[in-house]
Formats: sequence, C-alpha cells, structure tokens
Amino acid sequence: MVTWYDIVEPHQDIKDGNFDEAVFAADLGNVALGNAPVDYNEPAQFFKKTYFTDGITNLLYMAHSKLETEKGSSVVEIKTPFGGGKTHALISIYHYLKNGAKVQSQLPEGLPPITAEVAVIVGTHLNPLEGNSRNGLTVQTLWGEIAYQLAGEAGYKAFEQNDTDRVAPGKEKLRAFLESCEPFILLFDEVLEYITKARGVEYHGTNLGSQTFAFLQELSETVSSLRRGMLIVTLPSSYLEDYTERKEESLAKLEKTFGRIESIEETVKGEEIYSIIQRRLFANIKDPEMRDSIIMNYFELYQKDKDELPAKARDLDYKRKMELAYPFHPEVIDILYEKWGTYASFQRTRGVLRLLANVIEDLYNKEKHIDMILPSDIGLESASVRHEFLHHIGSEYESIIGSDISGHEAKSISLDKENKGWKHLAERIATTIFFYSFSGDKSENGATLEYIKFATLHADTIPSMVTEVLQRLDTSLWYLNEKGGMYRFSKIPNLNRMILDKKELYNIMYREEMRKVLDKEVGTAFSSVLWPEKSEDIADNKELKLVIMRPNENDDTPGEWLEKRGNTFRTYKNTIIFAKADPGGFGAFKDELKTYLALKEIEGEIKANEEGGLKDKATEVAQRIKRIRDDFSFNARRMYNVILRGQEEIALGQPTVGKESLSNWYKMALESREKLAPHLHYRYLVKKFMEGQDKIETKVISDQFYKDMSLVIPESPDVIRRAIQQGVAEGAFGLAYVKGGEVDKETLKFKSNVPTSSVSLAEEEVLVSRDVAAGIVAEHERVKVPKIEDTGGGATWGEDTGRAGTGGVVVPGGEVPGGEVPGPKRYKKISIRIEGIPSTKIADLSRGVLMPLSREVGGFEFSMEIDIDKAEGVAESTIKDKVKETVSQIGARVTKEVVE
Repeated sequence: MVTWYDIVEPHQDIKDGNFDEAVFAADLGNVALGNAPVDYNEPAQFFKKTYFTDGITNLLYMAHSKLETEKGSSVVEIKTPFGGGKTHALISIYHYLKNGAKVQSQLPEGLPPITAEVAVIVGTHLNPLEGNSRNGLTVQTLWGEIAYQLAGEAGYKAFEQNDTDRVAPGKEKLRAFLESCEPFILLFDEVLEYITKARGVEYHGTNLGSQTFAFLQELSETVSSLRRGMLIVTLPSSYLEDYTERKEESLAKLEKTFGRIESIEETVKGEEIYSIIQRRLFANIKDPEMRDSIIMNYFELYQKDKDELPAKARDLDYKRKMELAYPFHPEVIDILYEKWGTYASFQRTRGVLRLLANVIEDLYNKEKHIDMILPSDIGLESASVRHEFLHHIGSEYESIIGSDISGHEAKSISLDKENKGWKHLAERIATTIFFYSFSGDKSENGATLEYIKFATLHADTIPSMVTEVLQRLDTSLWYLNEKGGMYRFSKIPNLNRMILDKKELYNIMYREEMRKVLDKEVGTAFSSVLWPEKSEDIADNKELKLVIMRPNENDDTPGEWLEKRGNTFRTYKNTIIFAKADPGGFGAFKDELKTYLALKEIEGEIKANEEGGLKDKATEVAQRIKRIRDDFSFNARRMYNVILRGQEEIALGQPTVGKESLSNWYKMALESREKLAPHLHYRYLVKKFMEGQDKIETKVISDQFYKDMSLVIPESPDVIRRAIQQGVAEGAFGLAYVKGGEVDKETLKFKSNVPTSSVSLAEEEVLVSRDVAAGIVAEHERVKVPKIEDTGGGATWGEDTGRAGTGGVVVPGGEVPGGEVPGPKRYKKISIRIEGIPSTKIADLSRGVLMPLSREVGGFEFSMEIDIDKAEGVAESTIKDKVKETVSQIGARVTKEVVE
C-alpha cells in the first residue's frame, strides 16, 4: 500500500523529531534584534518557507507603491485573530525592506526591491516603567523609540525632553522629524500589550497609557499626510480573546484611533491555509501523479457512498480542496482552523502548524500505512499531540482520553482488541468525535453519523461497519454523549457512567423493586403466590395456583411443597404450577432493574436542579426509563421461562417481545401442551372414570381432577360441567342423584339438554353408565337402547381421534363410543392479508399466527407493511440506522418507502 510519506516529504527537522516549536511562534522583535530562530532570522530561509498569500503579497506591493511612487494607503491595520499570520506579514515587510536585493528571486513576481528606514515597535519587548537601554541611552516612550530607530542618537535628541517627561510631542514636531526620515515604514506589533502596561505607569498626574493614546492619534494623522511614509499596525480580533474589561476598553480605543484612516488587510484567507501548511511542513511533493490517483480514489468513494456522507463530499470542488490539503484530508485543517482556532490560546495558523507538525512527526515515526491523513488518524496516544489539544480544553480531559479513547485502559482500545476485524475502528471513531467536540465559541460541537463516516472512511472501510461500531461505543464509553444525532465528548459523564456509579447502591434494594414489578406482571389467569417463604403460604384447595419461586431457590423445594403443606400431606396437588427462575434471565433482569433504579435517581436529580449540567440528559433519561418499563414483561418472562407440573419440567424458551402476563403465557403454553384444558370432551370422562363403573359421583370426578396429576387440569369446574352436559345430551351417560345408595330414577337425565347450572358436582350427584341409563329409560318407556353416533362436529378436548384435536386431549388406547372422526382438512397454499394490527400486539401475532404456521410447515416468508401517521413523528436516524440496518442484517429488503 502506498503511504502518504511515499508521496510527500516532511522537512528534515520534523522527520528527525527535533523540530523546534518556536519556529511557529513568529516574533518581529527578535528578528529585528537578530536573535530569532534561523527560519525567521535568515531572509532566504524565511522566504523559502513562506507561502505568499494574497494578503502578504498585497502588503508588499502596497509598501513598494507608497515608498516609491507615493501612491496608496499610508496607514494599514492588519486585524486577524491571534496566530492568524499578522506577525509573519510584518516580518515579510521587514526582510523585504532590509534585504530585498539579496532575496529578489524569492519575492513575488514583478516586485522590485527597495530601500527604506524601518522602525520596529513590539509591545511585548518594551518596558514602559523602566524604559529600554539603547547604547547608553534609556528610552522611555514609543516616540523616543521611533526617533532612535529611524535617526539614531541625533534623532532621539530631538525628542529627549518629551521622552524623559513622558509627554507626547505633538503633530508639528512629529511631522518635521518624520519628513526628514522619508522613505520609512513603522511596523507596530502587540501594541495592545504595551498600552495595557503603560496605563499602569503614573507620571505628573497622568499615565503613560493616556499619553501613548494621544501619540498614536498624532502619529496616524501625521503619517497619513506624508508622501513616502507608512505605518503598519496589527490588532487582534477582540471577540476571540479572553480580555479583561480594561483591556477591551483599550482595544476599542485603539480601533477608534486607527479606524478613521486605516486600510484593513487580512493576511490569510480561506484555502490559503492549505498552501501555508504545505510550505511550512513539507519539503516537496515526490509523486504528484500518485497523489492525484489517491485523491481520485477518495472522490470516487465519496460518490459511491454519497447518501451516507455530507453533501460537500460529493461536490466536484472538494476534489480540488483535497489536492491543496494533501497529505491531510481538508477536514483535518478546516476543523482545526475553524473550530479549535476559536480558542484564543490556539492561535489559528500558528496553532494549526504546531499541532500538525506534531501529528506528522508521530505518524512518520510510527510508519502508519495510510494514504491520506484523516481526522481519525490523529494519534492521541502521542503525548505531544495530546498535550497540544489539552492545552486549550483543560488537563481534566487527560483522564477522559485515557478512559474512552486512547491508552492501555481505554475502552475503545479494548473493543478493538475484542474485534480484530474492526481494524482499530473503535479508537478511530472515538478520536474523530473528540476532534469535533470542542470550540472556543458558542457554536454547536460534535459530529453527526455522516461526518463521523466522512472523517473515518479509508478505502477499505465499510460505511455500515462505522454505524455498527458507533452503536457499540455509544453503549460502552463513559464520556461520549449524544443529543439530537450529535456525538461529542464532555466532562459530564454520559448515562452509562452515571448509571454504573449508581447501580452499586442497589445491590440489595433491587429485590423490592423486582417484587413490585413481578406482582404486576403475574396477571390473573391463575391465583398467584409470589415468592412464598414456606409451604403453608400455598393453600390446599381446588383453586388453580401459580407459585412464583424466589430466585436461587433450592431445586428440591417445589417437590417438597407439592407433597406437603406444613406437616400435612397435600390433597389437591393437580392445582399447582411452579415457576422457576432461570439464572441467566434473573441476572439480566436484576441488572435491568438496577439500571432502572439508577435512572430514576438521576431523573430526580435533574428535576431538583433543572439549571444544572444534567438538564440536557432529561429526554434521554426519560426514554431509557420508558424503554426498561416497556421491557418489564419480556424480562419477567425471560427470567421465569421454566414451569414445573409435578416432576415434569417445561422449558418455554425465549419469550417474544411485547407485553403478556406470566400467567397468561403459562396458560397458553400448558394448553398447547395439553396439560391444561379449557374444554373437555365427554369421552375423556368415559375413558378415565366410567369404564367398568355403573355409576360414579360427580364430586369424586371433580376432586380427582384436582388431586391426580396424571389427569389434565380443568381450567375451572365449569369445564367438567360442560363435558357432563355434552355427554348427557349425546347419551354417553346419564346424570342423576342417588338415594339410599341407589339411583333415583325420577331424577335421571339421559339424552336430554341439561343446563350447566344444574350440574352441582356435589355428593349424591352421579354419572350413570350408558347401559344403566338406557335400562332405566327402557323400563319406563320400553325403547331399545340406541347406539351413540358421532355428531360430526370435529375433534375437541378428549376425543379419541388418534391425534390431538384443536387443543384437545388424546385418550390413549381403547375404543369409545362415537366411532371414527375424519381428520381435519389441510391447505397447500395459504395467502392471508391481515390489517389493523396494533404494535402492542406483536407478541400475540407471533404466538397465535406465526408460530403455529411455523410448526406446521417450518420456515416461510411473509411481508409486512407499516403505516404510521403521528404528529410527533419518527426520527430519521431510527429509520436509517435501526429499521433499515435490521432489515438488511436479517436478509430482508425494503420494497416500498414513503416518508414525509
């Protein structure tokens, strides 16, 4: 793979790792004194590494024009942010005037050298309190300094009294002196710093600051009237600097002083920063053709993935920007210059150069095989690079970088180690987000998914993988915050960290919350007993009971409690269903509840301090609380997904999403496994109770159902009553009462309709065998005993069809009255359109429609159409990053999409 350093060559000092950061801190005063770094001190070396921006070129031509042809502005103010190239521009003017003939070949085309006197005033070099020593003289003021620099001791003598008394000389005296010095240029840098100091020097009832303001007013007006004199002064942009009120006042006064007659020039504009970086950091481009090929590859990549990237990425002009910025991606420079450059301490051009020099040194020495340097490639593990950022945002972010982004213990690094196929994507994405997370102004910080992809995609990076890794980071990192689709790092920990800290407080307290939740999730399909502590807590009666055992209960306990209630043997064993906690499900639910309680505490803190830093998290907290609440049903069922009926353990597997009570879930499972009967066929009664019996009490039958665990469990006594009602109507047996141990023939019901309300299931009420009942009828009516015929109504609970009916019980072996029943009809092709399904009934749809069909035919495909029309709307990210991602991952496809 071709790397960036195969194409461009860094300057030797950067490659060697011994570049002096001072070379990016231009100081006009040191240049004038001859003790600046060689890159600034030597004219040829200086111009070799200088990119002539339009601003610098214009200044040089303005100086030539004014001093040679007497045309143009006399007073020029350069006003840019700190580090915006002001001082570099002044040094260019200085070397042009002092050494123009020596460096003529390096000057802008068509610019001839000129000679003129130059006075340099750098406010940070001057001492307004003690003055400055000049060959035995002590110069106290700016006017004394200018006089000395332009005309030596003789010039100073003309202003000595004014200098000693610290009183501005006035325009008349100043004009006479300056006219004698033409052609000349005065270069003023850091004037605001000098004024700030001078205002503290009291003298003869005034202060040097006030006199200096007066002098600058006189000077600007005087120079503007001269034919071959020029004043160039630099002022900072006030909105970027952290000034005191007094300093702001001084700056405003300086702006007013020069505001009447100035010509403002910017030294660096727009894309010129790319060329400046090229010239300052790199010796040459070794392989322009390979550079162009790499840039074309990226441009084609951006066209291919255009829907996942910012609009500017596919703009044809962006290809040109990549050529200018190479080996850096333009986004690296743009974000540093436009966002990080808003920190006063960053100093725009100077700060960008210093930081990128460190980046180049780090990547070059590590020989990282990348063809273009993206924001994600900036190595925060490098101390020099990291400290460049921390200098502006605060050392407290050191621990945040170490926690989440880069370093041996960083979570991003750990995720990359666990997922080798990611190719360090977790660290790179986290680095990208960090890069976008800060600015010195009030602009919105952070990066959207499309910008994260833009700043991360190399040729071998899959865009969807960025989405997947970002989702993992969102749930794993502690200081990564998301709001409205914008991801950023912050000193305020995200909910993951806050939750983790608070969850430990609920290692015991979660139990009471779990009990409350389960109490609501049990439902009413059975009489429930939640977390009994002893067998006596479970009644011994005919009522169907669901016993929810405590987590980690001894496996032998259900069996022991089924056999005995206290010290007494239990009678109605076939009324109890035990629910046993799955250890994995319990652990997951326990963790969810601890998270829920932590979130509730955080929600309380937000409400108690709505103006605090947590207020931005209110919506996310509320959403996560709701999401956990919505999953209570699922988690309860996942935890209690095993039920016991006697010695039989029934594993229900993974529950479907949606809401369903535990008792209803168990009820449906028991019915589908033919353990619980919502209906009974009379043949089941015949098979189980009537064979070889002339009569049997209905109470005995009822009691036996609730005692004998080999029998199906009737959902209620009415199930037995309806089976008796059906059997009597069909002539399978008769219903009567007994007196003195004999059937009371007058009470016999046989082959007639009997209301279920008249079936008492009480003592002395009996079922009479068909033969006995028929005999009684024959005796009274003298009729032949009829053969019982099947009504042809299809199989139901208890029919001997040789297979399960619709939820029915199979009576094993033997022949029962009624004969063969034809099997149910089967369909080879089915097409069903179902409309109006509530989203809250997905579980019912899966259980009652999809799962039965899957059991019949195995796998099959089905289509789904979602129709949402809600005022609150659905977030685009939900459709794009969740719905479509999921559809893609399961191998399905979206064939129709209408959004508005």
